[in-house]
Amino acid sequence: MKKKKKKKLAPIVLTERDKTIVLSVYENRFLRRDQLQRLYFANTSVQACNARLKRLHEHRFLDRVIRPVAVGSNQIAYALHRGGAGIVSAAHGVDRQSINWKRDHKRVEFLFMEHTLAVAEFRVNLDLALRETSSIDWLFYSRESKHLQARVPDPAGKKKYLVVAPDAFFGLKTDDGNSFFFLEVDMGTETLKRFSEKVTAYKQYWKTGKYHQDYEFNHFRVLTIAESKQRLSNLIEATRKAGGKQMFLFATMSDIQSKTPFGQIWLPTTSYNPISLFIQSRQRYGS
Repeated sequence: MKKKKKKKLAPIVLTERDKTIVLSVYENRFLRRDQLQRLYFANTSVQACNARLKRLHEHRFLDRVIRPVAVGSNQIAYALHRGGAGIVSAAHGVDRQSINWKRDHKRVEFLFMEHTLAVAEFRVNLDLALRETSSIDWLFYSRESKHLQARVPDPAGKKKYLVVAPDAFFGLKTDDGNSFFFLEVDMGTETLKRFSEKVTAYKQYWKTGKYHQDYEFNHFRVLTIAESKQRLSNLIEATRKAGGKQMFLFATMSDIQSKTPFGQIWLPTTSYNPISLFIQSRQRYGS
């Protein structure tokens, strides 16, 4: 029996949008179809989005990673493939061999992928919000990596050190100046005790001058995103008990999606009234 010949792919002409899609997937590590659609296909149909992503997958610019779900059909996330690595290499002026695109880079635990996609969801909403305003713009955005991690002394002396390991670090510029933010996306899987240690670590990062030493910036905010209002309330209470004050702001993912990250959605630990991201964003704080 003769083997069926593989269907020859029609050549693809990459557009600037295609290249931007590949770069976005690389910068976020994984992106879902709906996230890519909101970013790049808002004025076209779902079918047009799916068709273009399929073409980019067939030509190995993007890879597909199956996300197992408890109920219903599996869902797909997109990751970088070998052809996409060439686009990233050219865009960032780095050696292609240094770019993580191989299959091993995509073999991750379910919770890790969901957390990565949740971090990406914040970034997607931030990108979309920035398109709607001319008064705020990017300075930079860095996703979780070893170079963002820092060790600080434990003020209680119980541990050799505490670790600052944010999910992202980014800067935004406005007419009033620059603001810097560390991002923590909470999936409800860690204990409140562990979260309290994070609060103490961030406080120490500023108090000891290690933050200024690492970045030469003076101040920052820590943004924590939770999946539910109850979890948000528990995290705020844990932060209060750990002595966290103006440095920390909290919001739910649903509020970010419905009101944008620039909405009056962020809860401080010192008040029950939500504020916007830039209110007192550069005030001096002692904790």
